[in-house]
Amino acid sequence: MELSKNFKPFFWDTDLKKIDLDKNRDFVVCRLAEKGGMKEFHWLQKNFDIKQLKNIIRRSKNVSLKTKNFWKLIK
Repeated sequence: MELSKNFKPFFWDTDLKKIDLDKNRDFVVCRLAEKGGMKEFHWLQKNFDIKQLKNIIRRSKNVSLKTKNFWKLIK
């Protein structure tokens, strides 16, 4: 699966065409969770299992405590 061009503002430092969602899943999830808004939140929920998302975000050193606490509240 390719990332939409709409995500370019969140991946300013990366070529979107080179992002492989299978290989770079954690990077994509953490970046969108940390920098994204409601559209990105809904996209994450639609494209990934919620337990998987929460686990990726919980383990990440690149996600703020604020974002981690937000995702803890999601059921």
